Amino acid sequence: MIHPPETPTLTVSENLSHPDLWKAFWRGDERGEDCLLEAYLPLTRRVLERISIRLPAHVASQDLSQVALVGLYKALNSFKPHLSVPFEAYAYPRIRGAVIDELRAGDFLSRGRRTKLHKIEKIINDWMIEKGTMPSEEEICEKLEISSKEFNQLMDQAKPWCSLDADDEESGSLHDTLADICQMSPETNVQRKDLRGVLRDGFRILDMREQKILYLYYFEELRLSEIAQLYDLTESRISQIRALSVLKLRTAIDCLSREDFVLGDASLSV
Repeated sequence: MIHPPETPTLTVSENLSHPDLWKAFWRGDERGEDCLLEAYLPLTRRVLERISIRLPAHVASQDLSQVALVGLYKALNSFKPHLSVPFEAYAYPRIRGAVIDELRAGDFLSRGRRTKLHKIEKIINDWMIEKGTMPSEEEICEKLEISSKEFNQLMDQAKPWCSLDADDEESGSLHDTLADICQMSPETNVQRKDLRGVLRDGFRILDMREQKILYLYYFEELRLSEIAQLYDLTESRISQIRALSVLKLRTAIDCLSREDFVLGDASLSV
């Protein structure tokens, strides 16, 4: 009697969904990859749904579906069976990074508006260094010499760039860093703890409304429309506040990460 060859033993994490599909994929079965891609398509849709909330009106999220699928494909082929991390947590920042890279490559933001965004960051940075606090929207508009209406239009158009996403997909996102959803090596864990401390200080410099909006959006995963109802504001207005809050937070992180920057205790009393 001829026995079929034994199936190679594969170590699959307990956190890994679709284990049979993964085993087939790692064995090199012909349809293994296609089956896994189909199984994780809801993940790409979830990424696009979150990103589409902050896209300018002229950018269709459907146009980015193929980019998200490529990000998923790369994540599938770089994921290792011994990782003690859910694949969804591993793939999400990589899919999102691929989509954001595509948006940036499209250069939907004009050079003039991009220059103004950099000026806003510099205003926030200089204000923090001089006063140890965050400037208000009115104070930023005064420094930029633009109207409140023009400033809000700029925030609307800057939505894809005003996020808690890191530029390096291997680092994940600032949101993921705060949430600490993945298991990490001891060295990475120490670095992540240091960054979380900086992030917490950065959050505390924001005013209470900015803190709550970022928390509700990124951690409670409420839609902008739901947050707008809580504050009795329009969805567009909440979107503008969120975008500016992220600019402030990213600038605060840069300042707080510098060894020569000293933040007064009063700034952390928010």
